[in-house]
Amino acid sequence: MEAVTHVDRRNVLRTISTAAGWVLLSSCADSSGDGSEAGSGEGSRSSGGTVPAPSGLERTRWAQDPLSFGAYSFLPVGAEPSHRSDLARPLGARVHWAGEATSSEHPSTVHGAIGSGQRAADDVLRSAGPSTRVLVVGAGAAGITAARRLADAGVDTVVLEAGDRVGGRLHTVRPPGWGMPLELGASWVHDTGASDLPALLDRGRIAAEPFDYRRAAITPDRTRMRDVDAQMGLAADTVDAAEAWADRQDIDTSLAAALERSGAAEEIGPDPAVLSSYLASEITTEYGASPDELSAWWGRSEGTDGADLLVTGGYDGFVRDAAEGLDVRLGAVVTRVGWGDGSAGVLVDTTDGERRSADQVVISVPLGVLQAGAIEFDPPLPPANLAALRALGMGVLDKYWFRFDERFWSDDALLWTRVAPADTPFAEWINVGHLTGEPVLLALMGGAVARDWEGRSDDEVMTTATESLQDFIDAGW
Repeated sequence: MEAVTHVDRRNVLRTISTAAGWVLLSSCADSSGDGSEAGSGEGSRSSGGTVPAPSGLERTRWAQDPLSFGAYSFLPVGAEPSHRSDLARPLGARVHWAGEATSSEHPSTVHGAIGSGQRAADDVLRSAGPSTRVLVVGAGAAGITAARRLADAGVDTVVLEAGDRVGGRLHTVRPPGWGMPLELGASWVHDTGASDLPALLDRGRIAAEPFDYRRAAITPDRTRMRDVDAQMGLAADTVDAAEAWADRQDIDTSLAAALERSGAAEEIGPDPAVLSSYLASEITTEYGASPDELSAWWGRSEGTDGADLLVTGGYDGFVRDAAEGLDVRLGAVVTRVGWGDGSAGVLVDTTDGERRSADQVVISVPLGVLQAGAIEFDPPLPPANLAALRALGMGVLDKYWFRFDERFWSDDALLWTRVAPADTPFAEWINVGHLTGEPVLLALMGGAVARDWEGRSDDEVMTTATESLQDFIDAGW
């Protein structure tokens, strides 16, 4: 895999807003455009026909999934990075923790999950002997990584997975007729220089493409927006200023409250509609949580820098490869973990009535499952672990994959944004077809909007998504 010279989305916006912050907000859209410059981003609207009905739909409902109850963790008001290390604190030499929520270096990422599995396995190996038996609960990236490391070190290791597959929140499906694998879980490799994840994908011959975060956008009156990155950059500067204000306060507050009380928007002057759209696309979609939930002190401190890749060749492949030869028990739903200091070590109960004993256990289930109380711990968790479990948040990012019989759009921008109120569905699109050659588009929804739409029917999804796409086509896409 070739090295990628690239900057991340956040730095793109910073650079352009610094260079072009003087752009007048009144030039955000030019409703007098005749469509002759529809591909140049110079503000135009021209009907390009009618959006056809999608021929295929694949969607997620991560908030409702009993094996995760969310997509990935975040820091809400009152939480701080130290809560992650508190959650990861082993219980003697008996219970160890893995999963992206326990990663202090790279939380909410696949490489953070992998690193947490390596850390948990190393914790086990410090006290493991030749006859040590270990149970790993959860067969996602973290659990399989831990189990692989332990098994390769000669430790008797069994993985208990509640679902019917390995991978966890790495969930690749390959529906007939789509021409490509679809990622229902993680799609990106964030900060390619931060881990050996790109090399893992390369060894597994799993395709991944450099992802360019520059975008195209339409305004509320369905015209093509001019100077998109400059306008979004002003919104980014406004959020930065609100966070700087919050840093000077004595208590943490939400990002939304910091924006309201700091006066940053009045000082910097972004278009209010663009600021609302930025908060939806760059905050809620990225963190799976709204500005009302996210800590102004810490919420965005965990974002990544560096080059990103979009995985197009089946992300779960490296987990399935790592699981080869491991003793993985699918359909094993763990309900209780007993972890005393006695000679029994740990006792793990599952819904099939079986009780398994081991010397040590690695818990790698998602944060949402732990917060739901799906696993009882006896004795109860110590105060530090329990406080961390209560403080951290579990965000939601849902995906809606649409396939069409043929490509009906001409714009090659990878990100399409509708500047619209924060509760607008199908406002953020990814032009996957540009990278894969398949007539496929992906819509993202996060936070409260995602939770709401998880209860909507496929017919309503199809209708509303098609209406959203029609706005883009009318604007010259």
